[in-house]
Amino acid sequence: MLCVAALSSSSADRTPVRWIKPPHRELEAEPAVVKLVYSSLRKKDVKSFVSTFCSQYQRLCTALGVGEGSEGFRVVYEDVELVVLGGVPLAFKLEEALLPTLVSVKAAGVGATHYAVVDEGAVKHILRGADVMAPGIVEVSPFAVGDVVAVWAPGKVSPIAVGRALMSSEDVLRVRRGKAIENLHYAGDRVWEASLEVVKRFSRG
Repeated sequence: MLCVAALSSSSADRTPVRWIKPPHRELEAEPAVVKLVYSSLRKKDVKSFVSTFCSQYQRLCTALGVGEGSEGFRVVYEDVELVVLGGVPLAFKLEEALLPTLVSVKAAGVGATHYAVVDEGAVKHILRGADVMAPGIVEVSPFAVGDVVAVWAPGKVSPIAVGRALMSSEDVLRVRRGKAIENLHYAGDRVWEASLEVVKRFSRG
């Protein structure tokens, strides 16, 4: 059974959730109001989502206990569309693809997805939406070109981005230059903002 309480620690290290603070937005005079639109998912839609998403991210779904019996919602915020099960924002839609949110990646733990760990110098650039460059990567799990990869801060404290591999993990370590991962979702973007609002809502019950 999914529950928001699972977000308090990862299944791998059981350490408290610590999010990397996104860069200050100088153009915002005050915090933006995040208005989400919720639509309930029918049981057959939940079943279809679980089948599709969990076939791609089996380890993540296993770590979080994703099941067809969970209550599901489609959540829309501006151009962002999330799929929420059991109060957890599991995935977001990018064109026709389903990708895990940073919230679900953190809750599942490092080993639940393909991953790359970056050095401290790379973090600020990634949090501004920059793609992940090979020289800034210090550790990788095995992955191929096109795989979805979670990008973790130094020490694997927190995931800071989700992207798509532009080169294999072997080439990342061998070539050591060029763009390695296309940045598709990072801490501080609209997917991140919407995800945290969902967590707040379901935490209140």
